[in-house]
Amino acid sequence: MTKLRVCIPIEFKAQGGGFYFLRSFEQHLQKMGWLVTSNISANYDVLFTNHWMVSPRQIASALRRRPSLCVVQRIDGAAQDYGRGAESDFIQAQVNVFADLTIFQSEYCRFSTRQKFNVIAQDGPVIHNPVDLEQFSPEGDRRQLAGQMRFAAISWSTNPRKGAASLYEIARQNPQVHIYLCGNYLDAPDLPNLHPMGVLGREELAQILRSCSALLTFSENEACPNHVLEALASGLPVLYIDSGAMSEVVGDAGYPVSVETFPLVLTKLQADHEQLVKRARSRAEQHFDPNRIFNAYMEQIQNAYQRTRRINFARSVRAWNALLSRR
Repeated sequence: MTKLRVCIPIEFKAQGGGFYFLRSFEQHLQKMGWLVTSNISANYDVLFTNHWMVSPRQIASALRRRPSLCVVQRIDGAAQDYGRGAESDFIQAQVNVFADLTIFQSEYCRFSTRQKFNVIAQDGPVIHNPVDLEQFSPEGDRRQLAGQMRFAAISWSTNPRKGAASLYEIARQNPQVHIYLCGNYLDAPDLPNLHPMGVLGREELAQILRSCSALLTFSENEACPNHVLEALASGLPVLYIDSGAMSEVVGDAGYPVSVETFPLVLTKLQADHEQLVKRARSRAEQHFDPNRIFNAYMEQIQNAYQRTRRINFARSVRAWNALLSRR
């Protein structure tokens, strides 16, 4: 495999799964001998962007300097699917005009961006997100937490589609369960079985996860939810609202649930818990191992680069004209 030079011109921020993906991906590329830079004006073979995080104008400028440049766009889903405005989708649609390789995080991600909202014109492979199997593991330090049935809930966003209101209602109706709220739950009611933990570092989050019985999530329209992957890796079954890529990611390691069906599903979870714990960790190891995921990215990028290097300057001219026509 040719060792390529990759530019990822995105500054890391300790928020959201996308930034952690990019940092881990960069580390893996460097481990495999590929050169990585964040300087978009540098000399490189591949420009890698996450949905709309690098502007179309920056990409067009890079292509003018190096017409054989391979542009890779990782799709995180449709912004409108998360309740955001259409402006971000317009930008990632523009970026997709230049893309030589489009990678989707899940089958649902592909559906939502290509059919549901018609944002992404180009098709491409589905490669799920990875999870850190060492940090998020059933083995390690735990916390002394109250309750026999302890659910973890995770959200860094206060977006209503993250489902906080349903979590609060579960707590009201089921006082025997304890829910540990990790992240931004600023409007959480004062209930004895509801425990706001605040925004946690990854080590602290891993401790909370392995100290709980299951993950409870009502987050809607997720493309490939990292909090679910981290729970599975920690050996937690997942109770989830049947929306987005949840069933695609969880598989046989959890059950769909609603506020109304929670008591019945809880009974089933308790009966099957030991088996579900084994399935959860096994699923994380088989489907979301970072080495397998990142190597799949590298293979797709390598193939796209081999195709792109044979294309001349006319490619960038056509792309620029297509971008202008969409304005």
